[in-house]
Amino acid sequence: MATRGALKGLDPDSAQRAGVGALIVNAYHLHLQPGGDAVARAGGLHGYMGWQGVLATDSGGFQIFSFQHGHVADEVKGRRHQRPPEDDLLVAAVKVDEDGADFRSYLDGSRQRFTPESSMQLQRSLGADLLMCLDECTPFHVPAAYTRAATERNVRWARRCFDEFERLEMGATQSLYGINHGGVYPELRSLSAAAISGLPFEGMAIGDCLGQTKQDWYQVVDQVVPLLPEERPRHLLGVGEPDDLVEGALRGIDSFDCAMPTRVARHGHALHRGQPRFRLDLTQARMAGDDGPLEEGCDCHTCARYSRAYLWHLFKAHELLGITLTAEHNLRFSARLLEQVREAISAGRLRELRNQLLSRSAETG
Repeated sequence: MATRGALKGLDPDSAQRAGVGALIVNAYHLHLQPGGDAVARAGGLHGYMGWQGVLATDSGGFQIFSFQHGHVADEVKGRRHQRPPEDDLLVAAVKVDEDGADFRSYLDGSRQRFTPESSMQLQRSLGADLLMCLDECTPFHVPAAYTRAATERNVRWARRCFDEFERLEMGATQSLYGINHGGVYPELRSLSAAAISGLPFEGMAIGDCLGQTKQDWYQVVDQVVPLLPEERPRHLLGVGEPDDLVEGALRGIDSFDCAMPTRVARHGHALHRGQPRFRLDLTQARMAGDDGPLEEGCDCHTCARYSRAYLWHLFKAHELLGITLTAEHNLRFSARLLEQVREAISAGRLRELRNQLLSRSAETG
């Protein structure tokens, strides 16, 4: 995930070397800075970022409504976080109505407004390949009645996004994905799936609150995937832990997006199959004398040239190179796993791969 038009700590060449073929950026953040017009003058995001692979844009509705509901990201992903008092102004500043969402910039406090139509116009200026409809992502704690109202409004917004996409003749160079909503309520998920599937979107995404545990999102995806058109690609928004990639593929998901690989690298964690939660803590004292690679058998640039001991030193010395090298390994870890997922699907061995992955993550290595 390249939220603001850049991967954290890595340049595009390093990401491509790690096997990354697609990035997703956030239209909300890029609208606030540098603005859609600035990106358009550079020839679109590909030229602006120096990225030659596939690019997707998230509409930014998730971020807008995070302020309204109080860190919706924590609840959508099963975390708990106490909202700090200084966010109160932002929460009060977010207003949603049938036409769109009114909010303040977190950069300068200026009043901003997104509508389905303006979201499509912005994403057209940004020039990504795959686009997402503007939507409201509801968290777990809101009443069922609110989730219903938001789900029904999201359907109407999706129709307006598609109509504007068509009016602007964006289909020649861009593809629009519809998003399934409904929180943890099966009836609402079904309602949304039927409505979104009835529109000629080129792809389908599953978003909104997925529950409080992994088992919750498994249930949501198990319900929704059979309701979506089989011939269209299916994307799971905001999910991408190693076990999630395999569990999602088992349930019919084709693509994912997640900032986890670079985020955990910033905290000194390297992805590793033999560690609990797939994380090797490079800041532990025992790493200081370990001359082995981050993970045996990994073919990434970092593992080929640098030791755990060196990475330990970089993090202890607060050298930014430690983040860069660990982030590249983590991206390669995820890319290799997805390569194995595709091979396992072709061989009919995906469940076997899942069992191997989960059993090894319980080891210590």
